[in-house]
Amino acid sequence: MDVETPVLIVGGSLNGLTSALLLAHRGVSCMVVERHAGTSIQYKFRGISPRSMEIYRGLGIEAEIRARDLIDDKAASVARMKNLADGEIAWQGVPWSDTSDISPTTAATCDQDQLEPILRAHAARLGADVRFNTELIDFTQDGDGVSARVRDRATGVDRVVRARFLIAADGTQSPVREALGIARHGPGVLQQWMNVIFEADLPAVFEGRPLRSVFITDINGTFVPRGDGRWLMAVQYVPERGERAEDFTPDHCRDLIRRGAGRPDLAVNVIDARSWDAAAAVADRYSEGRVFLVGDSAHVMPPTGGFGGNTGIQDAHNLAWKLEAVIRGVAGRGLLDSYDAERRPVADRTVAQALARLQAWFKDPSRKLPPPEPIVDDSAVIFGYCYPTGAFVAEPADTPGDFFENPRAPSGRPGSRAPHLNVKRAGQQRSTIDLFAGTWVLCAGSQGRVWPDLLKRSASAGALQIVCQDLQQSWPAAYGVDADGAVLIRPDGFVAWRRRHADEGAQGALDAALNRVLAQQSRKAAS
Repeated sequence: MDVETPVLIVGGSLNGLTSALLLAHRGVSCMVVERHAGTSIQYKFRGISPRSMEIYRGLGIEAEIRARDLIDDKAASVARMKNLADGEIAWQGVPWSDTSDISPTTAATCDQDQLEPILRAHAARLGADVRFNTELIDFTQDGDGVSARVRDRATGVDRVVRARFLIAADGTQSPVREALGIARHGPGVLQQWMNVIFEADLPAVFEGRPLRSVFITDINGTFVPRGDGRWLMAVQYVPERGERAEDFTPDHCRDLIRRGAGRPDLAVNVIDARSWDAAAAVADRYSEGRVFLVGDSAHVMPPTGGFGGNTGIQDAHNLAWKLEAVIRGVAGRGLLDSYDAERRPVADRTVAQALARLQAWFKDPSRKLPPPEPIVDDSAVIFGYCYPTGAFVAEPADTPGDFFENPRAPSGRPGSRAPHLNVKRAGQQRSTIDLFAGTWVLCAGSQGRVWPDLLKRSASAGALQIVCQDLQQSWPAAYGVDADGAVLIRPDGFVAWRRRHADEGAQGALDAALNRVLAQQSRKAAS
C-alpha cells in the first residue's frame, strides 16, 4: 500500500529527528525512515551549543535534555595531559563559556545516545511517523512531489511513499546526495579516528575540577567521561603508517585505554568501537528540486569547536518554518530557494573556523591545508553569523557588515539573529528569544502605536498570524530603530525586516517586505 506524507525525512539520527520534531511542532505531518533498528548507541555528538539549546528550549524539551547531562557541572573543563596518572595537567578552559548575557539559556552536554530518544519520542508524540529498520531504496521527483520506494528490513516489504518534499539527513556519505549528483568542495578527509566506548574505574576530577574531556598525548587521543562509569576514547590512526580500523580489536583497545590511563593493570570493559573520519567538505548546493540536504549530508567538519552537529540542528530550524509556510500555501516555492542561500555560506565559514582550530590544536592535521582563517570567538560563530542574502529585506549599505558579528554588540540588521533582551511580561522578566520562538513577531515600541493597525490591514500578516509585541526599555537601540520603529522577526528568530520609524509609507513598506520574504520573487528590497 502506498503512503502519502507532506515531508519524507531520510535518516533518523540527530538532524533527521530534529527536523521531524520541528515540523511536527509546527503541525506539519512527516515520515522518518531510518535503516538502523534503533537510535545511536555512540555519542560522537554531545555538546549542544547555547544557540541550539535556544531551539530545543522553544520546543519545550530543554529541561529533559539537561536532566540527561550526567556531568551537570558548569565548572567541568577541558584538559590536556600525558596520561591520567601523570601529575601535570594543562587546563584548556570551559567549553562555550557563560553566555547568559546574550541568551536565556546556556550550552548543555547530552550524549547523542541520550538525546536521540528524546527527539524521537517528542516527534512521535506530535504526530510524526517514525519508522526505524526501514531504508530508502530509490526515489524520483517531478513537478508535484517525490516518489520514494522504502523497504521494511524486517519483512522485506517495499512501499512507495509519495511526499511533497524530501529531506536528506542520511549522513556524510548521503546516498540521496549522491543520487542527485551533488558534488562537495573542501579538503575532504583529514584524519581517521576510532571511537571506543568502555567502562573503567577512572578519576573524572583533577585538582578539584571535574573533567569535561581530556586530550592525552601518550595516545594522541581524547578521553571523555560519561558520568555513569562509561567513557569514550577517541583516538587517531594513520593508514599511511599501515594502521587500519580492523586493528582495533578489543585487546588493542584495552591496551590503548590502559596507556591513556597510565595504569597497565586497569580493568577495562570495551562496549563498542567504530571508526570515523575527521573531514571538511560542503555540498555545492543544498537542494535539487524538492529535495533538501540537512546536517552531515550537506556539510562535514572537524570536531574542533563542536560546530558540526549544531550547524545541522540550525539547518533543520531554518528549513522547517519555510517548508511549513509553503505547504500551508502562505508562501511561494521561491521561499525555499533561501535555504541554500542562507545556510551554505554559514557552513563554509563554520568549516573554516573548525579547520583553524584543528590546525591550532594539532599543529599537524595529517594533511596540507591552506592558511587558516583568523579564529573568531566561539560566541560569534555560534550566535553572530549573518546571512548574506535570503528570506529577509536587506538594507542598503556602503559596505557589507562582518559575516560574524559580536553578539554582545549586535547590529539588529536583517539577516542576523534577533538580539536577546530581558523584557517585562505579566510582571515577569522574559527573554525576547522566548517571545520569538516559532512565531512571526512584529516588535514595536511604546511610541509605535500605529503598527498593530497596520498588521490588521495586511492580508499577508493575517495569513502568517503575526503577533505584535509592544516592547519597551532598551530594545530600539539594540535593534537599530527609533522609538516608533518596528522590526519583523521570523519564526527562526532572525530579523526579516525593520523600519526605523513609523511614517506614511509604513503600510506599503510592511506589505512589500512580507511579499519579498514570502514569495522570494522580487529581488528589489522594500524601503
